[in-house]
Amino acid sequence: MGRVLTAIAAAVTLVVAAAALITVVFTSSAVGSSCDGGRAVKHLPGSVLTDEQLGIVQVILGVVEQRQLPERASIIAVETALVESELRNLDHGDRDSLGVFQQRPGQGWGTPDQVMDPVYATGKFLDALVAVDGWESMPPGAAAQAVQRSGFPDRYALREPEATQIVAGVRGQVGDLPDPCIPPHDVDAPAAVQRALAQLGMPYCWGGGTTDGPTRGDGSSPAPCGPNSPGFDCSGLMLYAFAPSVTLPRTSRAQYNAPGGTHVPLTDVVPGDMLFWANDTRDPGSIHHVALVVTPGQLVEAPEDGKTVRQRAYRLDSPGLMPSAVRMSR
Repeated sequence: MGRVLTAIAAAVTLVVAAAALITVVFTSSAVGSSCDGGRAVKHLPGSVLTDEQLGIVQVILGVVEQRQLPERASIIAVETALVESELRNLDHGDRDSLGVFQQRPGQGWGTPDQVMDPVYATGKFLDALVAVDGWESMPPGAAAQAVQRSGFPDRYALREPEATQIVAGVRGQVGDLPDPCIPPHDVDAPAAVQRALAQLGMPYCWGGGTTDGPTRGDGSSPAPCGPNSPGFDCSGLMLYAFAPSVTLPRTSRAQYNAPGGTHVPLTDVVPGDMLFWANDTRDPGSIHHVALVVTPGQLVEAPEDGKTVRQRAYRLDSPGLMPSAVRMSR
């Protein structure tokens, strides 16, 4: 992932220019965003950033606010986007890198369409950022490098002054931004919870479960799963629970990036949000388990071979728990 460092003269010009007053007005929708209710930032004569660049900044600030993260997260994200794309939503890059943060679908950041959505891309960047131990106290450039894992680790810090000026300039003009990211609740989340709870006691069956109900899966799971005892695996239970409203992908890893899903902080979960566990919380590609929030602190899941669908308590510091939940909408 990554872009070649721009020429020193161009970088100096941008840093100086970013210190100028950024004047903005609003139009009706966020540039490149699939979220309803967002607002794009447009520049007036004399602004140093293009319409697209200002739109990207607005999206980043809005998503950071929605996550209730400190302004430091905005600076880290903006300096990263400056390095990776010059605050542009690029449809090309090194190998399969795409979008504002040059995220690679091949490394589990999402589908090409998803990483080309600045709202989604920002959310994924912040997911990875908050998973970095001590990111709040790290130098912003070091925090950016911890997320991006670039072969050029020092280049993010070079854009920090520029990013700081941009964030301050836009924030000074627009103040707090509206939440662009929480989806409407047109998925019947309470019904999904009830459908999952109705399966309590059903066997765990690897590969088991469809939109229609329990199945034996691939036949590899031990009792209580068996020829006459169909059941669910973890993602199959989610597939069935949400079936009346939306069709989810089949695996837990794919459900983390499900179309119509929005990542929300674990502290903000509501019934019907999905929780995910991974071998490495910095790598969505290592996700191996999913469960459904019944109420904050309680979940329903199909746990593992030899067990049955159950309801249990969970903790926010559970080992391997991904730093954000997924809330579904159509």
